[in-house]
Amino acid sequence: MNFLKKINDFSDDSLLSLDEIVMWALELFEITDMKKLDLSDIKRPLIAGSGNAIVTAKIIFSWIDAIFCDETNFDENINKDVDWLVILSASGEKHAIVFAKKAMEKWIKTKLLTCSKNSTASKIIWEENTIVTAKNREPYTYNTSTYMWWVIAYTWENPSVIKKYIQEYIDPIIDKTDFSKYDSYLLVTPDKFAWVNQLFIVKFIELFGRKIARDVFSYEQMKHATTVVPHSSELFITFWKWELECLYWELLNFPLPENCSLAWIMAIWYYVIWKIQNAYPQYFKENIKTYIENLNKYEFWKGLNVIVE
Repeated sequence: MNFLKKINDFSDDSLLSLDEIVMWALELFEITDMKKLDLSDIKRPLIAGSGNAIVTAKIIFSWIDAIFCDETNFDENINKDVDWLVILSASGEKHAIVFAKKAMEKWIKTKLLTCSKNSTASKIIWEENTIVTAKNREPYTYNTSTYMWWVIAYTWENPSVIKKYIQEYIDPIIDKTDFSKYDSYLLVTPDKFAWVNQLFIVKFIELFGRKIARDVFSYEQMKHATTVVPHSSELFITFWKWELECLYWELLNFPLPENCSLAWIMAIWYYVIWKIQNAYPQYFKENIKTYIENLNKYEFWKGLNVIVE
């Protein structure tokens, strides 16, 4: 366990370059007894989450006849004909509290999928209705071990194989790439993985804000006027074979095994995005502490920390 040995070696004032967070997550999955998520007793649920939690929910519950919502349309959907509410929240706080309270008011059967013991939302819906999954300590917003755990508990992919693949095939390509030459990125994902693209958009926003431009499309989406305006300092990053050569200026392609699934693409994309982070001023590290201090002035966010233990 080469990476997890360092799990306690960073603090609020010495955040590491967080490409390692992916490797820590994969090592956590290697050593922890992972069980498949079993929600087979739930019929016609309303599934609620915020940010990348609801994106992950759409991945792991794609097989369920469900309504998906976030904080913007929860109120209109809670009144529909649903048998259950399923809340996904790594912290079990913030909007998860709002969802849980409204469910209790309406006497709707509720389950919470979270990575935090003794969360406020869990106390509202009771512990027996809460599923707590493992996580590593990570900086606020990163949610890598949290959401990737849920994905692997659905896809049942092998974390050891993914970690080895990153080290043997992805690292050598990254090591030869000077990301500092570019000021914008177009990330292109195979069509069968298109529904995880929102994860990568959110992660780019968290790390770079509007400092670095980015878009994320599937191969088929790329065919619809996405590259009308050329930009010489834009890098296209793709997976597998890319055939529409007239649509890009500079291309970086990462190979993927034919049998890979969602956790593969999530782990490798996150890893690559964090490697990109290393080529620029450390926008996230320089601003996250002040950001948390400001949020803690308000009741909705109170109790946040730079590092989520």
